[in-house]
Amino acid sequence: MLIRINQILLLLMIFVGGLGSPLQAQQNIIKEDWPMFADPVMPQEYKILVVGENLISTWLDALASEDTEIRIDTVQTLRLAAQKNIPGLEVTIDPLIAVVADSETPKTIRYTAASVLTLLDASKAKEVFISGIKKGEYEMSVITESSLIKWQAEELVDIWRGRFESLKSGTLLRLAINGLAALGNDEDRKLLVEFSRNATNGNALRIDAAQAIAMYSEVPHLLEAAELLNGSTVDLIVAANLASPAPAESNQSQALQVLKQLCASSAYAAAGIAADALRQWNKVAVVELADVLATHQNPRARNAYVTALHDTVTAENLATLGSYLDDGDPGIRVQVQKWLVEFAEQDTLLPGVLEITEGAVNAQSWRLQEQGMHLAVELEQKHLAPVALKLLRSDRAEVLVTASWALRRLAVPETLPRVLAYCQSRRSDFLKETLPRELEYEINEQFAHLYQMFGQMKYKPATPLLMQFTKKVEQLRFRIRASAGWALGKIWEDDLEGASGLQDLFLTRLTDEAPIPPEDNLVKRMCAIGLARIGSDNEATIDALELYREQTTRRGVPSFSPLYTGSVWALTKLTGKTYPDPVTETFNEGPWLIQPFDPKLLESN
Repeated sequence: MLIRINQILLLLMIFVGGLGSPLQAQQNIIKEDWPMFADPVMPQEYKILVVGENLISTWLDALASEDTEIRIDTVQTLRLAAQKNIPGLEVTIDPLIAVVADSETPKTIRYTAASVLTLLDASKAKEVFISGIKKGEYEMSVITESSLIKWQAEELVDIWRGRFESLKSGTLLRLAINGLAALGNDEDRKLLVEFSRNATNGNALRIDAAQAIAMYSEVPHLLEAAELLNGSTVDLIVAANLASPAPAESNQSQALQVLKQLCASSAYAAAGIAADALRQWNKVAVVELADVLATHQNPRARNAYVTALHDTVTAENLATLGSYLDDGDPGIRVQVQKWLVEFAEQDTLLPGVLEITEGAVNAQSWRLQEQGMHLAVELEQKHLAPVALKLLRSDRAEVLVTASWALRRLAVPETLPRVLAYCQSRRSDFLKETLPRELEYEINEQFAHLYQMFGQMKYKPATPLLMQFTKKVEQLRFRIRASAGWALGKIWEDDLEGASGLQDLFLTRLTDEAPIPPEDNLVKRMCAIGLARIGSDNEATIDALELYREQTTRRGVPSFSPLYTGSVWALTKLTGKTYPDPVTETFNEGPWLIQPFDPKLLESN
């Protein structure tokens, strides 16, 4: 029995940290390198994907239904499941192939089924796909030919050749271009070269053909590229691609001449392609093109030059490489910073890296300041902490947050009084909500780092400020309040009476159940941890911790609530008792268009 659900809810269930591309990594270091989330170590929430016992078998039954609407919903459901990498779908491959092979099946079902098979990388479907393409099914070509190229379907080569005679469909021609470049012979690739050179063909198709040659050809086509060097922008892009494959030793001189001319051309894209291609086999030549590439507007061209510098680095050109800490492209400047950290391990390069670091931190450019502070932290250049102090008041978000992170990581005791003075100077801005609007979020992040610095370094003079920022004040964001509470627990660890009113402050925040505004659970967690750290083992504390432990245990199952994990850690520290860890939950990616019937749905309705 089936139930059809008309709306699909896409649930994002990601419970892991540190995700992101390399260009995001630097920013995440600052925003995720928070001691209060690592000290003490808490169980991290994650969930396990579970595929219902009858889910896939229900889909298979629905796929065999005589009801067209159910079958449409089924293949759409399978497509979504394949996109989500639901395990166990391999059992659907043969039935889906049978659907695609049945010419009596409605096209919507057949073609959706074909798309599912491509998502499943089901090479068993190769023959049925080829059969549809040979019958002239346009949709089958569009959906499956990219996969067929990957599956080495040489049976299509003649069809791809034939498309160059009719030139009816640009989409099919693009597929033919990639197919012939990947699976055709030398004559086919010559055909693509000539096609790319012919100005009567569409510009986009010409570039597609040239890019296919760059990707699949084992030799550059230098004569053809040279003939295009005085042509249009499209001619130059085509030429750059045709000249991209690495040349044999006998052709390197000619290839160098062509690529150097392309690097110096006015065509923005062509210069990047050519510089990148030349770097693959002649890094020295790229470095020698500094007058052309060093300040090129195309980041790809600049990156080729910078990478060539890295590959040929010496003590003499290290400073040139270091200047790219100020590059306008974040990917380039972050990569250079990481390279410099690696170079610092070499005795001959370390002095130069340290000089670059000091110069960057003291520079006027915000990009240099930001990267310089990262270098200072990585290389433990503690003498640069006073410069980071000055940068706390930067008007650039990237710099002011990085400065606070760097000060915390460098941990120079002499900076603490001045850091506290800075924090006190902005106290009224928080309470009166007069922080610069465009920097409000970043200044909150900055203070959270500085407060955690006070906690890590157990700086007692910061206590009055931290206590004020732990209180529930509407103008204060919960993360900065949580960091202040965490810091107080670290500062006064094992000292119950050292800070007057601290025990009461922690207990008040922990037990605050006022609905407007509600107390945040992260603040409560930090106060629970703080109570345990200072040694508050009185009846009121233990009762409050037990209450929240019980409230966050659902039907006897411990949860990942910040209150459960915080309360249990505190109780264990104060009483020595042990408690069960939170139970990992399961989830599925539903609801689906087609899924097993659940009687509970009728009960809830």
